[in-house]
Amino acid sequence: GEPYVLEINTLPGMTSNSLFPKSARAAGISFSELLNLIIKYSMEERA
Repeated sequence: GEPYVLEINTLPGMTSNSLFPKSARAAGISFSELLNLIIKYSMEERA
């Protein structure tokens, strides 16, 4: 698939008001959805 990048930062802030969640919010992704997506994709098997 095609990768999507919200923020290139090795230590993005993860409070609901940090830049990474704000970028997600601008893309229509809520903070809780963002956390769920991070967990979901981190648990997927890599080919």
